[in-house]
Amino acid sequence: MEYFAPKSIAEALSLLERYGGEAKVIAGGTDVMVDIKYKEEPGCLINIKAIGGLAGIKENNGGVRIGPLTTIRDLETSALIRDKLPVLWEAAHQFASLQIRNTATIGGNICRASPSGETLTPLLVLEASGNIAFSDKETAEPFINFFSGPGKTTLGAKGLLTAIDVPYPAAESRGVYLKHAVRGAMDIAMVGVAVLITPDAAKKAVRDVRIGLGAVAPTPIRAAKAEASLRGKPLTPALLKQAAELAASEASPIDDQRSSAEYRRWIVEALTRRGLAQSWKAATGKEAV
Repeated sequence: MEYFAPKSIAEALSLLERYGGEAKVIAGGTDVMVDIKYKEEPGCLINIKAIGGLAGIKENNGGVRIGPLTTIRDLETSALIRDKLPVLWEAAHQFASLQIRNTATIGGNICRASPSGETLTPLLVLEASGNIAFSDKETAEPFINFFSGPGKTTLGAKGLLTAIDVPYPAAESRGVYLKHAVRGAMDIAMVGVAVLITPDAAKKAVRDVRIGLGAVAPTPIRAAKAEASLRGKPLTPALLKQAAELAASEASPIDDQRSSAEYRRWIVEALTRRGLAQSWKAATGKEAV
């Protein structure tokens, strides 16, 4: 196995162009090193940790720009993320152990494209996008279109994620990230649900709502039918129940060693209902009635 530590994006892209599918990009390495030990050794490792300008958190045109080499711990300790993007902050706070958060990067979590990736559903409901560089072009890709399957993204074998742009949600919006796992924060999510809700001016009806589901489909997804059932309507207990059931119906979980598909659907329903109720109360000061 060959090892490279490029000092620039151009050098990294040249290596990806040369090695293609044989290459594995590494930053924090919390997942890649486990794969190398227990699964398959790639033809070469491309360590992008030394490339300048790929880490950091800053305000950018009505939102936040996050460098892909920013650690999960950096997200967790950022006052800007906590105050402006609390849904993403909650996901970072529940991400594995402190040791892992100190090493793992948001770019790695995104590009790993695991359906259970902690930051992915918050990024979907925040309608974030990634800046992607190829050897011959650069493009911006909304994350709703970025994931094509477990471990697969529009990066393919030759693209590099260079920035994450997250627009600020409406000031009156409130949201939450809820995770169900066997060992709590120390384990990957069996189900992850992110909710962002915006009331109307009178705080009597749902103006907008976004629901992201993780670990229950080949990619993280938005629960579009559940969202549509809520928009423009007062949030009643009956509507909460209906939306949660719709979200569960939109999931397509699998049976595995950690859980049955049926149990995961039940958890989706329970977490969606809880997330909507909590977010609505935070946004309006009222219970759903």
